[in-house]
Amino acid sequence: MSQSDDIEKTEDTTEVEEDHELRGLKVSLREGQSWTRFLDIELPADKVASAIDSTYQDYRKRAKIPGFRPGKAPIGLVKQRYAGDVLQDVLETLIPKAYEQALVSQNLIPLNPPKVSDVDFGEGKPLKFKAEIEIRPKITLNKYIGFRIDRKVQAVSEKEVDDSLLYLRDKMAEYFPVQRPAENGDLVVADLIKKHDKLGRLKEDKLENVEIELGSKGILEEFQRGLLGMRIGEMKDISVKYPVDYYDTNLAGDQILYLVVVKEIKKKVLPELNDEFAKKVSNSETLAELREKMRVNLELQAQNDASRLVRNEIIKRVIDANMFDVPISLLDNYLNGIIEDYKKKGAAVDESAIRSEYRSYGENLIRWGYLYYEIARKENIKVEQDDRRKWVADFSKVYGMSEEEARVRLGRARKADDMDDSILETKVLKFIIDNSEIITSK
Repeated sequence: MSQSDDIEKTEDTTEVEEDHELRGLKVSLREGQSWTRFLDIELPADKVASAIDSTYQDYRKRAKIPGFRPGKAPIGLVKQRYAGDVLQDVLETLIPKAYEQALVSQNLIPLNPPKVSDVDFGEGKPLKFKAEIEIRPKITLNKYIGFRIDRKVQAVSEKEVDDSLLYLRDKMAEYFPVQRPAENGDLVVADLIKKHDKLGRLKEDKLENVEIELGSKGILEEFQRGLLGMRIGEMKDISVKYPVDYYDTNLAGDQILYLVVVKEIKKKVLPELNDEFAKKVSNSETLAELREKMRVNLELQAQNDASRLVRNEIIKRVIDANMFDVPISLLDNYLNGIIEDYKKKGAAVDESAIRSEYRSYGENLIRWGYLYYEIARKENIKVEQDDRRKWVADFSKVYGMSEEEARVRLGRARKADDMDDSILETKVLKFIIDNSEIITSK
């Protein structure tokens, strides 16, 4: 769409008759890019004059002017004293009323508050102004069923079962204090005292009783090397460079010099993998039974992962087949929310980079939101009371509470609309999947 499209195309020019106070209101509607609309609104001079006169009379009734009882002061004196206030009041009253009437006349439902500009107003003149808005996209559905999608289920290997057992074994490890230098595998308890913070992101000057397991994944190399061989009570300077993609955004990309004081060293002791271990960590009687349960869980997870990927592919296919421009105001709201989330975490924020990174995802998120609602409308897919009851029952099971407690919690959090959206989306996806060809393979 060319830049001239936002000023040249005129859909309609209407004279509004609905509100007797605004009779004669003229509205010209022009299309801008995507879902932007421009309204040129004009209220005749006689209606403006009537509103001004009425407001002066109201001021006259309420004005406290020395030498006159309320309502008895000469109107000329009232105008002399309150002209500016009266005109401002009239303007603040007429613009919203004229704007709302203009929306009604054009059958428009805006997505955002209007951007009002070019206001021309004064005594003896008509009121003229422009209002820029975005409207709800009009969706014309093309293809949304009949897709052919591969559903790949990853086979569970013996190594994955072994790794799961080792992970569970590691979680059940016990730690015993030792009086020797720290070794690989030990849990070191230390105080970290900040000596220099290159980017100034670490707010605390001292981190107490920090637990660092030597040799475990996720522990930065500087700590691994620096703590090995240290004894209880020993102090050492350790400089740590945090990766830019570090999970804690407060520290990501920073370089901090710590004075490390070792307070405890604990040896890690792993339990034996036997039938006693199986009984302790589950309802299994034997280690073999525990292994089989873990295999079943991993296979269920693989099935769920495959279904999730199918769901994502369905959404992608529907969006690709029904592409439309996203209202800029909705996209800005989404991106502003992402930026605020980053700021709440205390991270340094490059707003331009964040907008660039999340723009495409945000556009598709908004597109899908409109598309599944439109599919539901076209196919008469609705949220029934039984759907809500089942959703609450599932929610209560996941969070270990009664259904009544779940309803109370959801009510307090005002999540009823979110619940209905989730249910409707799920039903639409099921409808699409049921009307497509899903080929399962391993």
